[in-house]
Amino acid sequence: MVLRNVDVEQLISADHKARCIWDLVGELDLSGFEQRVRSSEGKAGRAAWPPQLLIAVWVYGYSEGVTSARELARMMEYEPGLCWLAGLEVINHHTLSDFRVDCKKELDELFQQLLVSLDEANIISLERVMHDGTKIRARAGASSFRRGPTVQEKLAQAKELVDQNPQVDGSKQRRRAQERARREQAHRVEDALKQLGQIRAHRRSEQERERARVSVSEPEARIMKHGDSAFAPSYNVQVSTEACCGVIVGVELTQDAEDSAALDPAMEEVKKNLGREPQQVVADGGFTNQQTVEQMEARGIDFIGSLRDPKERSEAAMKSVGIDPQYAPHFFILQPDTDTLCCPAGKRLKYVRQSRKGDRLYRQYQADGVDCSRCAHQPRCCPKSPSQGRTVSRLAQEPEVMTRFRGKMAGEEAQNIYKQRGAVAEFPFAVLKERFGLRKFRVFGMVKARTEVMWACLAHNLMIWKRVVQAQAAQAA
Repeated sequence: MVLRNVDVEQLISADHKARCIWDLVGELDLSGFEQRVRSSEGKAGRAAWPPQLLIAVWVYGYSEGVTSARELARMMEYEPGLCWLAGLEVINHHTLSDFRVDCKKELDELFQQLLVSLDEANIISLERVMHDGTKIRARAGASSFRRGPTVQEKLAQAKELVDQNPQVDGSKQRRRAQERARREQAHRVEDALKQLGQIRAHRRSEQERERARVSVSEPEARIMKHGDSAFAPSYNVQVSTEACCGVIVGVELTQDAEDSAALDPAMEEVKKNLGREPQQVVADGGFTNQQTVEQMEARGIDFIGSLRDPKERSEAAMKSVGIDPQYAPHFFILQPDTDTLCCPAGKRLKYVRQSRKGDRLYRQYQADGVDCSRCAHQPRCCPKSPSQGRTVSRLAQEPEVMTRFRGKMAGEEAQNIYKQRGAVAEFPFAVLKERFGLRKFRVFGMVKARTEVMWACLAHNLMIWKRVVQAQAAQAA
């Protein structure tokens, strides 16, 4: 046993990041958090921890890659930065955990405050914004997904448990806790049924609707494919990054595994945070489509994106339905005089109808079933229904907005700008996942998951502010 005098101020150096985090958080308006404090000086009740301290502790924890409230509470007994922040006190992990997820509105306002402060300090420039999305695993496990009949059965069991008296020996507090747990379980299963209905509404065939599954522990999570080809319950995190200093200017969480419709809401989020929209936005091919191009043009934003070659897309579509890419529609030669197509085998395909997909108009041509059945190329060109004849769709006319976009992206300037996208747009994901350890959420539910992402993004931006402040101080010295 050692009895030792400790000078708290000497635990960390003068330029330690804990001091900078404390000072930067203190410059922000925390009145929204302070209004949630119920205890007051001079009255009964235990003193509440100051919001500035709780915010600084969580920001410091994320910057150290610690996202667990229990681990933070344990580290406060020995880690110098946390000991300095809390003055050698230890904050209960329940207090830390509740504060992280219960202050969604106040956290959003704090995030906006920080962006405004960075903007007023000329650290942010919205001349160019890079946008991208990444999948982060949900708290629920893959084994929690069930089909409709099983969910109905679990709901009946949960309601039956709610109606029963809790069989628990002990205090009244324990019995109330069990009753609350049963009610929460019933609510989760009811929510699972609602989410299952939404999933089925987006399925095309009756067979797919019957096979639809939902998690009974976290109904809002969706099965998504990750970069390592693994499928897991996840959320799609959309992040807009300012290209000058790498500040995150917009964050959103979606249940959609695809990014095709995510750019317009992301730009609305940036406008809400900073009061104006970026002049230019750069995104990859997952966001580049006609709808996105039209939306960005309507907003007056210069959109730079990766647009795949139509021939490559056509060949990929043929491969997905079992047709050899060598027999894609662009290998069928148009004969303008007779308005027919000549296939690789020399047979004629007659024009039969027009079809429309969105704003795109297609002309469809069909071969004679006898020609396809007798053709030597049939196994690779028309493998499924040769007796009906091969049907080929060709784009009649591309919308003007896409013609202009293709012309712009063919230029050298647009290509050079797009090459800068990866280094800027994907760097925050490396920070959030590798440095902050945010590969899997520690909380259940979409609202709480978004709050956890906001904490990580707040820590990311505060670290950038810290570097800028320290660089300015060094330059002044």
